Amino acid sequence: MKKSLKKVLSMVLTLAMAAGVVSGAGNVNSAKAETVAMVTPAVVTDFASLPTPAQATVTLQGKNAQTQIPNVIVPIRVEKRGVIEIGATVTTGAAASIEMGFFSDQNCTKSAGSSTTIASGSTQVIDKTFTVETAATYYVRFKWSSTVPAGAATIKMLAYAYSGTEMTLTSTFQPVFNGDGVNTLYHKLNVKKTGFVAICGNEYRESGTSLVASSLSFKICNAKKKALHNGYLSSLNNYTEKYALKKGTYYVAVTSSQRYQLKAESRAWKDQGGKSKKKAKTIKRGKSANGTVLLTEGTKKADWYKIKLPKKSKMKIKIATACTGTASVMKVQIIPANRHYTLINSSSLVADKGKTLASRNKLKAGTYYIKVTKLTKSTSGVYRIKFMK
Repeated sequence: MKKSLKKVLSMVLTLAMAAGVVSGAGNVNSAKAETVAMVTPAVVTDFASLPTPAQATVTLQGKNAQTQIPNVIVPIRVEKRGVIEIGATVTTGAAASIEMGFFSDQNCTKSAGSSTTIASGSTQVIDKTFTVETAATYYVRFKWSSTVPAGAATIKMLAYAYSGTEMTLTSTFQPVFNGDGVNTLYHKLNVKKTGFVAICGNEYRESGTSLVASSLSFKICNAKKKALHNGYLSSLNNYTEKYALKKGTYYVAVTSSQRYQLKAESRAWKDQGGKSKKKAKTIKRGKSANGTVLLTEGTKKADWYKIKLPKKSKMKIKIATACTGTASVMKVQIIPANRHYTLINSSSLVADKGKTLASRNKLKAGTYYIKVTKLTKSTSGVYRIKFMK
């Protein structure tokens, strides 16, 4: 992580009621992301390190109608335009709800974001995100929302500041902190050889002592930053989106106000399919052939293969795939050389993870063609067809 991301804020506690320290937060969790067995890039759901937080413990005295106890105000110095995320927990004495506000002036008259309320008796961490347009000192104010006859409240506060950095994606997770949820960051993706590309990542935030992954939306763009596909990383696809891309330069565009991480895995994958029926590639029994369905190809493009049954027998083929999304599919047709013959399983849709197609009965000896096409323009991925023994 760059030095500018590590030292992005400091907390200045000049009030007698508050005392703060700065310490590191380096929780790192790992969990394997599911991938198709035929394609085995080292895609692992990991968590990049967080920026160093500023921490403080602040104490509120009791409040009544006769005595006006001053509010507790904590100054925070932000070094870069971006986002401030503040977590606050009442550890003791929450006899009434407490308001936490964010301001741009020391007198707390100019709001820098809507306030939030810590409920009475709550020990839950309250996370609040504020956008900061310029590097400056900001102020967090804690105050009672009603009178409190006795006792004090002690609040544990943690603050993070993070801002956007455009990076070239590699096979290692990199933290990319976006600033305001409005501006888009374009992360370069260099595809050195035409083939399979897996984009892995997620938004994430601290929850207690661990990090929790959440969904992340992005767009994959061409070299001119024109969007080609709207991607979505979530637990439904194990925070991994899969594509087949031509060699070249692409961009992964993200607009987010949360912390997130990204990486990209790629490997060459040949398209062995014939470009027409006459040029269909022969697959011998027990052998396989690889193919690609490129994101930039149209729905009319097809890959052709053929298999031969030397005698009357059953036919079984297995198609393993790694496709975009959870619903994008490829269409596979099995066409007899003699079109007057109707073949069971003559048309089938193959989603991610693949499918086995088999005839119910023995088929006549002869040549059978396999045609693979895109069902939708957004369909993308790689596949392997095996003619089973």
